[in-house]
Amino acid sequence: MFRKSDKDRKNEAIQQAVPEEKYRKPSPLGGNKWDEEGFLEFNGVQKGQQIKLHTYRCKTTLSDPKSVTVFFHGLNEHLGLYAHIAQAISKEANSIVVGFDFRGFGKSQGLRGWLESREQLESDCSRFIIQIRTMYPRLPLFTLGQSMGGMASYLMGLNDICEGTVLISPAILDNYYNQPFMKKLGLCFGACFPTWNPFPPVVVTGSRNPQILEENLKDPYCTQVAVLPGTGRVLVSTMRSLPRTFTQYKKPFLVISGGMDQIVDPDVGHELMKQSPSQDKQLIHYENMWHDCVQEQEILEIIPKIVDWISERSIK
Repeated sequence: MFRKSDKDRKNEAIQQAVPEEKYRKPSPLGGNKWDEEGFLEFNGVQKGQQIKLHTYRCKTTLSDPKSVTVFFHGLNEHLGLYAHIAQAISKEANSIVVGFDFRGFGKSQGLRGWLESREQLESDCSRFIIQIRTMYPRLPLFTLGQSMGGMASYLMGLNDICEGTVLISPAILDNYYNQPFMKKLGLCFGACFPTWNPFPPVVVTGSRNPQILEENLKDPYCTQVAVLPGTGRVLVSTMRSLPRTFTQYKKPFLVISGGMDQIVDPDVGHELMKQSPSQDKQLIHYENMWHDCVQEQEILEIIPKIVDWISERSIK
């Protein structure tokens, strides 16, 4: 008779967890905003047409910044949701923080919610970094991202175009317990009908705080359509292929993970730490933290650690 493993039972329990009123609190984002938007002309091409990608920047308090941090956001989100982290890094680590909304997300143009391919994601991010390096040629450059943005940050480190990476709940190890049937559909339909959208939106419980979900549903720049089959195919296939690169990942990194992550494998941080040959690696893991940790209360403890990590690797 088949018996479930401890991991099976644990992950099934994680998938059944739901936001609860006792965790309701205002978002840690507060009233924070980026210092500038649209500071840089950055474009892409989609279906033969040029599209504009919306850019952000937070300045330092010193005239001589110590580094640059390129910020990438998560799926269906926008960089405005990360202003509290960007402000802390720019003002406390004296690191110029920049970023852009991925094509089709946030304030950027493009077909809503469509991630065309892993290569397209890598191309947009690397092109942006090249432009930023021309603006700040002598500064060390770090990448930082949450979820899909964590995937992008990881890929920039894997491609050796940054000096180090901060990976927050990075989508680099698939959670096979999360929506397995929908993933099969996405892999199937995504190859032939990448932008077909026959499904209703799926509410993803990335936070235990019900107020976060409610605020995101009201946010006009959060993508509320169902994940397109092509987007799902790219994300799932990439998440399932990247673990094979863990043994090649040599960049300095800080990985942040939560033991109650329903979307990415909760052990992503432990696996990367175990397999990566990097000589400069660090893990912050909160057993009770959910996937959307940038809007969880733990982020208030995590932000100073991110600031310290970037400061220690910046120009002295």
